[in-house]
Parts: sequence; structure tokens; C-alpha cells
Amino acid sequence: MNQPGWRKRFLTPIQVLLTGALFVEAAAIFGLAAFPALKVIEWSLDLPLRGDLRLLGLGLALGAAWFVFGAALLVLLPLARWITFAAGTPVGTYSYLSWQGWRWASYNALTLFLRFTFVHWIRLTPLLPAFHRLMGMRIGKRVQINTAVVADQNLISIGDDTVIGGDVTLVAHVAERGRLHAAPVVIGRNVTVGLMAVIFPGCVLGDGSILAAGSVLSKGTRVGPGEIWAGVPARRVGTRRLPGRTHC
Repeated sequence: MNQPGWRKRFLTPIQVLLTGALFVEAAAIFGLAAFPALKVIEWSLDLPLRGDLRLLGLGLALGAAWFVFGAALLVLLPLARWITFAAGTPVGTYSYLSWQGWRWASYNALTLFLRFTFVHWIRLTPLLPAFHRLMGMRIGKRVQINTAVVADQNLISIGDDTVIGGDVTLVAHVAERGRLHAAPVVIGRNVTVGLMAVIFPGCVLGDGSILAAGSVLSKGTRVGPGEIWAGVPARRVGTRRLPGRTHC
């Protein structure tokens, strides 16, 4: 009877240890982000107010403190990627239990910290592209991002005037046969990615292309300029006319 290798035998204990390490990391980041927020609350308690006015002041301070906390996260999380030696997801295929696997997990955990706390307040605002830039994504001008489900930003590039629709899944990694596979994702200019579409690693979307709502673009798919793709898995269903291009 074959015995499982050491990776399988120790996978769960190592996962527990790494999860504990990520909890410590999260606690430190959240604690630092909470400090300026708590100072806002402390300031409100020192105001010379009484009765209902004091309660009103405290309520307004609590509301303001939440947004101060979120703003602090937008700064601290990109800094943490360098402090934790996890500047980005490595390209290639590798085991979960490897240095590359740790970098992938630690780096993407930072994005999860924002996703599960504050990101929905900044969807479709310039703050979300700014955060992704700080996390290593290459983003052009006037890009609109309306999703919280983004990972591996250092492997993703988005061109000018592109729209990433609501709740799109935009990732540059997949898990296959017990290993992680990561590859760059390139989205061109004036691209529209519809509601809840999914883009997997290695995909390229040419300028002016459209990925319809709910479509799944399989790993390594190349969408030509001006092409319209739809379905699961996505297939070419049409072509749009682009300025300056002729169509036969």
C-alpha cells in the first residue's frame, strides 16, 4: 500500500501554521489602520458637548473613523507586500508548499483583507484603481473597476478606458492537479468586461473587445481586437467596428 508523500502528510498542519501567521499579520495591519480611526473617536470625546449633542458627535466620529480606517488600509496593505517579502504572485507552476506558494498566498491575503472590509465603498471610484496600482497592477487612464474579486495584481495589465463590470472575477492563477499555475493577464484599451464574467490566467483581450456578462474565458484564451466573446466557455460570437480599422 502506497504511503502518501511528506507534502500530503504535513499539508494540513502546515496550513494551520500559515493560517496562524496570516492571522497575526492581519491583526497587525488592522491594528495599525485602526489607530488613526481611534484618534478621531478620542477627539470627539474631548469635545465640550453634553446629552444628545455628545451622542450625535460620537456617532459622526464613528462614521468618520470607519472611512479613516479604510483609507489607512489603502496605504498600509501595499506597504505590507514589501515587508512580508511577498511583492507579488510569481509566474509559473509550483507547489502550494513552496516559497513561490507562500508568496502567492501572503500577497493575495493582503487583497483579501481589503475585500472583506472596505473595498465595496470604493468600487467605481478612482481609489480602487489607485490601490491596485500600488499592489503592482499596470492600469491605464480612466479605467473603471466595479468588482472586488481581483487577485494577482502584479500579473495584470489594463489599458485606457476599459470597463471591468460588476462582480467580475479577474485572476492570474488557477489550481491544477495539486499545483498552482500563474500567468499574466493582458486587457487592452476600450475593452468591456460584462457583469460576473470570469477571466483566467494567460488570457489576452485585444483593444476594443467585449466579453459578455457571465462568460468564462478559459486559461490562455486570446481575444482579438474588436471581437465579441460570450458563453461558458466563451467563444467568439461577433465583431465590433473599431475606429480606424476596416472589416472585410
